[in-house]
Amino acid sequence: MGLLSRLFEPKPGSKRYKLMMAEKFNNLIIESVTERIDNEEILVGKSGSISIKDKTFIICCEGKVVFHGNAEEITVSELMSRNGIIISGFDEEKGEVRTVVAHFSYYRKLENG
Repeated sequence: MGLLSRLFEPKPGSKRYKLMMAEKFNNLIIESVTERIDNEEILVGKSGSISIKDKTFIICCEGKVVFHGNAEEITVSELMSRNGIIISGFDEEKGEVRTVVAHFSYYRKLENG
């Protein structure tokens, strides 16, 4: 990667970088979503998908929204195993800061249409 291309990359932690990371996982099918509460892993939802609409990051499982946050404000990072992502930030659905883990069913995108 050349110097010129690195100059135009978004800086980690910036709104542009956070949006870019969130968009990387747009339209992915997920198997489950968990949340760690008091050293216990709680199942939040199963069988769902991740989508981004108007800079809003939404995770739906079984027809219910389980996480809803501004894609420019939340932090999205990939698990080392690459079979899921960690989402941290303010959840507008619950009205609090949360950290959830979305586990991929298969690492593939939803088909359009």
